[in-house]
Amino acid sequence: MRMDFDAPKPEIKIIHGKNITYQKVVDEVLHGIEEEGVPFSIEEMDEANPVELAFRGAELSHLGVGIGITEKEVVLHYIKLKEDQPIFTIPSYSDEMTLRAIGSNAARLVKKMPFKNLDNTELS
Repeated sequence: MRMDFDAPKPEIKIIHGKNITYQKVVDEVLHGIEEEGVPFSIEEMDEANPVELAFRGAELSHLGVGIGITEKEVVLHYIKLKEDQPIFTIPSYSDEMTLRAIGSNAARLVKKMPFKNLDNTELS
């Protein structure tokens, strides 16, 4: 007898607020993750606090990595940190390279690689 069930996928979880008017921000963050080759999923929630969104994403992610995106901020969080202590927080109006770098850093956290500086240089 065969039983099918849905195991949680190992992916970074991106959660953004509802009624987004900042799709370009979301797209750039996703490009950063894609460039590192790590799977992700995206969903929408009624929450407006990007730190809470990111932490919730980390809770939902089988990898323990979440990104919260609102009109004001993009936040990268890791499940082993306290909710009020995310790894990175950047303004949503950051340039494309910085938005991609925070996405890359989410993937690099999973791959245990050095982070990109959010001014696009490698951290040592």
